[in-house]
Amino acid sequence: MGAELADRRSLVREKGVTSTSGSSDETVVKFDPIESVRTPIFLSSDDDRGFELASTLDLESKDIQSAPIDDWYLGCKRDELALCHSSEDPLVISEHSVRTKIDEARDTHLARACMARPGRVVLDAFGGWGIDGLTLSALGCEVTILEVNPLVCAMARYLAQELGCAAKFVCADAERYLQDTDEVFDVVYFDPMFPVHPKSAKPARRMQILELLARKDTDIGQVFELAKNRTRDRIVVKRRRTENARGLVPDWNVSGRTVRFDVYQTR
Repeated sequence: MGAELADRRSLVREKGVTSTSGSSDETVVKFDPIESVRTPIFLSSDDDRGFELASTLDLESKDIQSAPIDDWYLGCKRDELALCHSSEDPLVISEHSVRTKIDEARDTHLARACMARPGRVVLDAFGGWGIDGLTLSALGCEVTILEVNPLVCAMARYLAQELGCAAKFVCADAERYLQDTDEVFDVVYFDPMFPVHPKSAKPARRMQILELLARKDTDIGQVFELAKNRTRDRIVVKRRRTENARGLVPDWNVSGRTVRFDVYQTR
């Protein structure tokens, strides 16, 4: 079975698959390597679409029989990249729903807080599914999206591929990345997981799963301090509208009905 998987993967690469979302003259999304160890996707031997995804996203193909029993893993469902679990329904994030959100983002609170425009260099430090970062990319910003969980990062990269957004993805911890990089950004954008709010309705399922997979020991204050040295203009922090800024008093904010964007000028 392993040899058959390898043969199918080689066949897909020989076909030169680069994108699955449209015409031949569309933007081809390129990705930096995620890690020295490639993220696995678990497939049956006849899943040709799965092998296309493995090739375009640089994922390691593994036999579905070796998939984790009690943990989330990457798979292919309904011809789309999916997060799968032995005891849960798979999570597929609709490209259409994300595209609709991006199309509606031309004059949103996020765009105003980040002063989004073509050529603006943005670091999305806690990328998650990448939706805010891809929104800024669609508005013309040059966006680097960080996401420490390789499964979540792969899903975000898949969405970028389907949307034709040329964002750069790095699977890395924000604190380590900011310590190591020499890059300077116009905006560093923070969208950390919101603290639990007992009176709120449950968030969408994709956000519940993201919370399960999110790293819990990140020191947001330390990341903020590091970001100040890597920012030419501003740091923008997304918070629940009623959440306390925890001692970090913003220069101003842009508030919506349920969330607000606190803006900290750094220049």
